Amino acid sequence: MAEGTLRERSQRTLEAAERAHRSDPTLANTVWYGRVLGFRNRFDEAIDVFTAGLEQHPDSFELLRQRGHRYISTRRFPEALADLQRAADLIDGMELWLEPDGPDNELPVPPTSIQFNTYYHLGLAHYLLRQWDEAAATYRLCRDWVADEDYDGITACADWLYMTLRRAGDDQQAATVLEDVPAGLADEQFLEGPSYYRRLRMYRGELAPEDLLNPDRGTQAIHSLETIYATQGYGVGNWYLYNGDLDRASAVFERILEGKGTGAFGYIAAELDLSEMA
Repeated sequence: MAEGTLRERSQRTLEAAERAHRSDPTLANTVWYGRVLGFRNRFDEAIDVFTAGLEQHPDSFELLRQRGHRYISTRRFPEALADLQRAADLIDGMELWLEPDGPDNELPVPPTSIQFNTYYHLGLAHYLLRQWDEAAATYRLCRDWVADEDYDGITACADWLYMTLRRAGDDQQAATVLEDVPAGLADEQFLEGPSYYRRLRMYRGELAPEDLLNPDRGTQAIHSLETIYATQGYGVGNWYLYNGDLDRASAVFERILEGKGTGAFGYIAAELDLSEMA
């Protein structure tokens, strides 16, 4: 990877993606340019790029999956659900397909499949629309596409499935989810950091809630400290919520919203929960 700060590498990657898209707006260049705009929190511009691409490629599961993600980022949950469900329909029966990076990428983007990303974001859209049964079924499907050594994917699916089941009132099924999570994993075994694993350990009683509210970046180089707080903090606040401690839940959610990680799923979910608690 090229030298420079993450911000500098991100800027160079964006400039390269924009040049490639301007000179040759292929499907691949369109997807990558929109993705990089999203990485830079320019969500509306990313949606515009994906929408223009879909005018040329109306059955592109890649563009639908990406636009659905950014509809979540902009709190347009029904539109996200529609795009992601259509993408899921289009990839049904496909073999495992890894999402490619674009040319001249300098960002630490972990390799993930179209299947994982489609079902993961589809599950989140259902969750944010309070469609608990559909969210749980989708997270289970998502887990089927995660390799046994992919601890980022395993813990992300398990965490959102656990929270979904708890919010649905199915505590017994939620407990079985925790039983399948590996024990004794080291931070270094996670490319994107162990935030979800720490939440799962808290649910199992191995960590106290307070342990997650003073996070560090650890060895990962992808997420900011505010994004990590939003992620770990949402697990804590949600745990307080479905265990009936509304005051502590509200306090954690409010602290999350004081940060700048507005695109983090924990931030988006906390924002929604607070609005429903008002």
